[in-house]
Amino acid sequence: MLLKRKLLKLFVLGAVLLPIAACGDNTVDPTQTFVNPSTIRVTNNLMGAVLFFRVRTCGTTDFGPDLLPLDPLNGVISVGTTKDFTVEAGCYDLMAQHLEGDMPGPLVDKTIFDQTASPVAALTWVLEEVSAGPT
Repeated sequence: MLLKRKLLKLFVLGAVLLPIAACGDNTVDPTQTFVNPSTIRVTNNLMGAVLFFRVRTCGTTDFGPDLLPLDPLNGVISVGTTKDFTVEAGCYDLMAQHLEGDMPGPLVDKTIFDQTASPVAALTWVLEEVSAGPT
């Protein structure tokens, strides 16, 4: 099942990156060295795996590249797990793209804006299903 998710991720990644390859507003490079490193901690409490995680500096328009590696074991945030990402301290918008359940299907975006990453404490984002409210 994990391999199927990773293959889906690679297919979607190729389809998405081809048209936007010329866009250069990527704000976080996962290989760079940071002066004031900070941690963004993402916990997946959703029904499906997170296949893509992107960030952008507050006030910019384009999200950077997927920060999850292209590898079948570490390239997703599985249900019930947490992953840490290192960024430069600052203000970020965060976007996670996930499956609705355990079967391949359309991706769902979750976005949170104006989050401060500080070298003092990890910025934690817990992804949860939206409740339908009282019935």
